Amino acid sequence: MLTMPASAQNRPAGNEEPIELDPVYVTGEKIRRSLDETASSVSVLTDKDLAEKTGENSLSEALNDVPNLVPIGTTGAPSIRGQDTQGPNAGSIAFLSGTVPRASINVDGHYLSFYEYLYGGTSIWDVDSVEVFRGPQTTSQGANAIAGAILVKTKDPTFKPEAAYQMEYGSYDTKRGSFMLSGPLSQDFAARIAVDYWGRNTFIDYIAPTFAKGKTDQSFDELNLRAKLLWQPQAIPGLKAKLTLAHTDTNRPTLEAAFLPYDDLKSGTLQMPSFRQRTNTVIFDLEYDFQNGMKLSNQTQYSQSRYDRFGVPRSNGSADIAQKNISNELKLNFGEEKDVWHGVVGLYYAHTTSDESLVLRNRLLQPGLSSFDDTKDSVGVFAEVNRRLGERWLLTGGLRYEHDSVKRNGFTSLNAIPIDYSKSFDAVLPKLSLAYKLTDKITVGALVSRGYNPGGVSFNTAALAGEDPWKRFKAEKLWNYELFTRAHFLDDKLFVTGNLFYNDFKDAQRYVSVAVPGTSLTQLYTVNAEKAHAYGAELGFDYRILDNVRLKAGFGALVSNIDKITSKPEYQGNEFQKAPGYMLSLGVSWDVTPKLNVSADLRHLDGYYSDDANSATLSVKPYTIADARVSYQLSEHAQIYGYVKNIFDERAATFRQVNRSTSSGAAQIEAAMTAPRMVGIGLRGTF
Repeated sequence: MLTMPASAQNRPAGNEEPIELDPVYVTGEKIRRSLDETASSVSVLTDKDLAEKTGENSLSEALNDVPNLVPIGTTGAPSIRGQDTQGPNAGSIAFLSGTVPRASINVDGHYLSFYEYLYGGTSIWDVDSVEVFRGPQTTSQGANAIAGAILVKTKDPTFKPEAAYQMEYGSYDTKRGSFMLSGPLSQDFAARIAVDYWGRNTFIDYIAPTFAKGKTDQSFDELNLRAKLLWQPQAIPGLKAKLTLAHTDTNRPTLEAAFLPYDDLKSGTLQMPSFRQRTNTVIFDLEYDFQNGMKLSNQTQYSQSRYDRFGVPRSNGSADIAQKNISNELKLNFGEEKDVWHGVVGLYYAHTTSDESLVLRNRLLQPGLSSFDDTKDSVGVFAEVNRRLGERWLLTGGLRYEHDSVKRNGFTSLNAIPIDYSKSFDAVLPKLSLAYKLTDKITVGALVSRGYNPGGVSFNTAALAGEDPWKRFKAEKLWNYELFTRAHFLDDKLFVTGNLFYNDFKDAQRYVSVAVPGTSLTQLYTVNAEKAHAYGAELGFDYRILDNVRLKAGFGALVSNIDKITSKPEYQGNEFQKAPGYMLSLGVSWDVTPKLNVSADLRHLDGYYSDDANSATLSVKPYTIADARVSYQLSEHAQIYGYVKNIFDERAATFRQVNRSTSSGAAQIEAAMTAPRMVGIGLRGTF
C-alpha cells in the first residue's frame, strides 16, 4: 500500500462535514515544498500513517509497500528501481573490500552506516515523518544516494506536556514495549525522551545435527533510546537550538533463510552468523530565523559505532568493526515557498574512520587475521534556486560539487598481497525541473538530474597466486530523466501522483561471480559495466471514498538491462538483480464506528533474479502478501489492537544464494524468506 498524503483526523461515520486529504510537504531536498510541486518521485509517511502500521516493528517493514522499492527478506536492504541499496560490495566481501552503499538513510541528520542500515532495525516509534525518494538524490544528499534517499524525522520536544505508551505480544514470542514523554522544563526549554524495545525469535528451524550455535544469537533484539533538549529563548525571537542523544543496541541473524522445501522453514546449514551493532549519536542543531525570509542553520553530528559478527568457529568469519563519523552541514534558506525567488545554499563535510578485523580461514583452511583501516572524507557545496514564472510555472535549478576521498589499507589471510588504496573522486551534479499547473488541481512537469556514486576497491577471491586480488572499480554515474504529475480530483478526496523515468548509466557498478581456481567454488566481486539502462513508472492513489473509508493503491513498473560489460560479456543483455518487472499494492481503512477501525492491505511482486548472471536456479517467483488489523478505542487514553500479518501464510523466497556450509559438504541453495503468518495483540495510548 503506497502512503501518500495523510488524511485529516478520523471523524465519526455519518459526519456531514466532508473530509479532504491534508496537503503534504516535503523537506528532504533541503527546501520545504508541497508534494504537488516536488518533481522527484517520493512517498511520504506521516505520523498518522505510521500509527496505522500496527505490528510493523521497523522502518524496513513500514516501507514494504512503496512502489519500486523491493524488500529483500527480514534482514536485507531493499532494492530501489533495480539498484541494490546496500551497494556492490555486499555480503562477506564487504568485510574485505569496504562498503559503497547506493542509498542514504538519514535519521535526524545522522546518516546510517552500511551495518546500521542492514542490521540496525531503525525504529518507527515516535517518528514524525518518513520521506522515501526514488532516483538519484546526490545533488541534495551527496555520495551514496544514487538509488535514492530515505529521510526519517523523529518528533521534537513540545511545550505542552504529552506522553504515549505501547505494549505488544505476538507470534514467535514477539515482544514490544515503548514509551514517550515530552514537555516543558521552563519557558525557554523543553525535553523529550523516547524508548522502544522490540524482539522476537527466528522463524527458521536449524535441523543439522552438528549445527554450531557458539556465541551466535538467532533472535531479534532491538533497543532504541532517544533524548532531545530544545531551547527557544523568548528573549531572542527566531533562535532555536536542539540537542539530540540517541543510542541503539540491536542483534539479528545474518539471514532468515531456508533450504528446500522452503515452505518448511528449515535450514540444514552448519552455522548462521549473527550480528550485533551498538551506536551512540550526538546531534546539535542551531537555527536562526532572521524574520525576513532568511534562515541560517547548522547541524553537527557525531556517532560512534561498534559492530560484532559472530561466526562458528570464530575463524569462520567473526569480525569486529569500530567506526566513528563526524559531519557538519551549514545552510542558508532564503524566501518562502510562494515567493517568486526562494532556495538554499549550503556546505557539507563528513569524515568517517573504521578499524576492521576479520578472522577467516585461508584456502588451506588455516585460521588467519584480516585487518583494515578505512577512511572516507566527503565535501559537498550545493545550491538550489526556485523561480516562479507567473502563477503557473515553477523552474528549479540545483547544483552540487562533490569531492569524495576513499582510503583503505590493510591485509587479509586469503592473499599475501596487501591493499593500499587511496583515490579521490570529483563530480558536478546538476538538477533541473520545470513544473506547470494545468489547473489549480493538476500539475505536470519534467526533471533531469545527475546521479553519482564514488568508486572503490573489491577483493577477487579467485585471483591466481602472485596476481593482485584487489580490483579497482570506477565511480558510477547516471543521467535521470523524469516526467511527473500531481493531481487532485473529486473535491480533493482523490490524490494521484505519477512519475515516468529513464536512467542512463555509465560505468555501473555490478557484482559478478568468478570461479575459484582448483575448487568448485565461486565468489563475487565488483566490476564496472560500461553501459546500462532502466526505465519504468511509479503511480500512487489516495482516495477518501467516504468520510470513514480511505483507499490507497500503488503501482511500480521497471525494465532494466546491462548493455555493455567488457569484463563479463556473458552478462550483456541481462536484467538487474532484485528488479521485478512490476509490483502493486492496495489498502483500505474503515472506521466502522467512532471507536472501531478495521484495515487491510495487499501487495504483489513480480518475479526477479537474485544475481546479475540471471541464474535460473537463483530466480525468485512472484508472490502476494496480505495483512489485516483491527483497533478499538477503550477510553480516551487506551486503545487495544490486533493484527494478522501474511494472512494466507505465503512462504515465498525473496532472495536465493548458494550455501556450502552443509553436513554433506554439497552446495545447497538457500532462500531468504518472507515472514510466515504472524498474529499479535497490543495496547497503546496517550495521556
